[in-house]
Formats: sequence, structure tokens, C-alpha cells
Amino acid sequence: MKWKWKVSDLYLIDKEKLATGLFNVGVLIAFLGSLNPWFMWWIGNLYPIPAAMCVGGAYMVMRTTNRSFFTRNEYLLPLLFFIFYYFYERMSLGLGVNGYIIGLFRATIFLFLFRLSFEKMQKMIVFLSKCLAVLLSFSLLGLFLYLSGFPLPSTNVQFGEFYSYTNYYLFMLDDRALFQILPRFHAVFIEPSHIGTACAFLLFSQRGKWRKWYNIVMLTTLFLTFSLASYIYIVVIVFLNLWIRGKQMIRKLVATLAVISVVLIVTFTYNNGNNLVHDLILLRMEIEDGEMAGDNRISNNFEGDYENFISSSDVLLGREMDNSEFGNAGYRVFFYEHGIVGVVLVWLFYVVSLMYTPNKRAFVSVLFVALLFFGASAFMLWDNIFIPLYAAAYLTPQTLSESNPIIQET
Repeated sequence: MKWKWKVSDLYLIDKEKLATGLFNVGVLIAFLGSLNPWFMWWIGNLYPIPAAMCVGGAYMVMRTTNRSFFTRNEYLLPLLFFIFYYFYERMSLGLGVNGYIIGLFRATIFLFLFRLSFEKMQKMIVFLSKCLAVLLSFSLLGLFLYLSGFPLPSTNVQFGEFYSYTNYYLFMLDDRALFQILPRFHAVFIEPSHIGTACAFLLFSQRGKWRKWYNIVMLTTLFLTFSLASYIYIVVIVFLNLWIRGKQMIRKLVATLAVISVVLIVTFTYNNGNNLVHDLILLRMEIEDGEMAGDNRISNNFEGDYENFISSSDVLLGREMDNSEFGNAGYRVFFYEHGIVGVVLVWLFYVVSLMYTPNKRAFVSVLFVALLFFGASAFMLWDNIFIPLYAAAYLTPQTLSESNPIIQET
């Protein structure tokens, strides 16, 4: 009888698994770092450094094998446009040399994301979704215990100049919501809209799989944020996913409109309209003086500066903005800071990075959702925004079947 077991089996490492783990951890660090959870405040804006080291390490490990999952060749143009826009943004904001150095680490992350095979991209986005869902599950448990009156350890914390919280470790409570019966949920992150948008965009890349446990957790989180923008994104994404998959939309549209109608009726009648959905969502959709009440992304002071800006010569390259006032966001702030050149460069980057998908419906759909986000927030290079949108454009049944004929749409 021949002995087939070898001692080397105890210490030999599967290099592909190691590289996959390094890449996924690197992307997870970048994704979470851009969302600013309290446990990453200590690293600040330096999170791209460990993220890039993990991603670059994955590439170096695969270089020692006869195979690689960094197989795609359409990476040069997207990378060049990322670099053009990123360094233009640094210049227009007048940031120091550290910002340019961090840009090299961010370019490393984007380079290997652009080279990643579709099969590994699918596994990566599922890994991201599961990790976020586990984190959110603990946060939801903490919120439930808090609402039940269970005493939780806490401390007072502050992020930057304008954010202050009671940190219950499993989740944070904004000091502005201390006396609300059901506060807006934002887990361990700084704003409800941030985590709500991240969940919506991850769900965009998970089409056909929303019944998975981790996607249900993200849907629950999104609902509890009471974020009007996140609600709009997810409703739009529902129909765009049907369109991308070639499904019949009429029946779904009728059913969705029926559900929305029921919700509206209940919201306006329950407790005579004195409820959270009415106060936090529907009141923000009322029209006041020709504008939506929830369209409060800029202050009155900035609105005056913006009107002066669009009629000045600064409109081409942008103008330095006074950030001493809290609450300004959206496309007008982006245009003010970066001008026409910045707007053109960031959209060229999006178009060039997404244009290689064979599913043109996915290409158009992702650009449309990106346009909605640009209007509301315009943080187009945040990793928690771009990575799931990028995956949503490429992770279609067509691309997955081309990369692996065994893969079937679920």
C-alpha cells in the first residue's frame, strides 16, 4: 500500500485562495473606510494604504502561479481617466501633497478592480454584501435592545466639527435624534443616507438574489434609515433590474404602485398623520414655492454664492468653497468646486469605465442611477458608491456566462 499523504500538505497554502482573500479584504477596507464607521476613525483618510497593500499583495501572489484572476485587458483607459479626474480634483480643492500620495494607492485599487475577472468580481461583491450584512445585523440587534429599554454601555463621540453622537458601540445615535421614539438608523456610520445608499447600490449588483439573508438585512437597514434619497434609489433600481434582465415590467409596476398607494393611505390616516413615515419622508416631498421641501441640500448663503458663480469666469475650473457652513451637498456644490472641467472629467471616467459591459441596458441603467446620486450627493469616487455601481454594470447573466459557461442566472 502506497502512502499518499505528505507532511507538506499541512503547511502548503492554496495561493489562489490566499490571493482571493487578500483582494476581498482590501476592497472591504476601501468600502468601509469610505463610509467612516466609528471603529475606523483612527485611520481617517489613510484607509486606501492598507486597502491597496492587500489588493497589490493579491496580484503579487497570483504572479507566482501559472494562472491569474486579473485577466481583463480593458483597464488602461478607465485608469487614465481616473487619474486625470482624481488629480484635477486635488488641484481644484487645493489639497497638499499627501492627497496626491493617497491618490497613487487609490489608483492601485482601481487598477486591479478593472482587471478582475467577472467570476471573481461576483464573489467579491457577495463577500462585501455578507460582511456588511453581518455588521448591520449586530447594529440592528443593538437598536432593538435600545428600543426595548435594555441598558447598553455608551460614550459620547464627535466626528469632525458638525457630527456628535452617543456611541453604543453596536450602533450610534445622532444627538439630534435623542428624543425621537424611533430614531433614523445609520448603524456605526455617520449618516443614514450614507449606509442607505450603499445598501441600495449593493442590491443593484445583486439582481435576482434579494431573497438571500444578507440582502434582506440590507433591505431592512435601508428602510429604517428613513432616507428619502435611498428610497428613491431602491424603487428605481427595482425597475431597472427588471429591464436589464428582460422581465415584464407592467405587472410589477402595477403591483408596486398599488403597494405605494396603500402605504400613502395608511401613512396619512394612521394617528391622523402623526407618524415617522409621514414626518420624515412625505413632508419632504411636499412642494413649497415651486420646490420640493426635501430639496434642502444647500443653505441660503451658498445659494447666493452659487448664483454669482454661474455667471462668473470661474464656471470653467470652479471656485474655492467656504466649508465653515454645514449641510451643503449635491451637484451644485460639485459644480461650484470643480467647474465644467470637473463635471466633464468625472462623467468621462464613469462612461469609459462602464462602457465595456456587453449588456447595454446595464450600462444605461447604472449611468442613470449614478446621475441620480450625482444630483443628490455627487461623491462620485467614494468606494462605497463606485464599486457596487461598477459591479452592477458588469455582473449580468451575459457577462457571467461568457466568463464561465457553467454559471446560470439565479
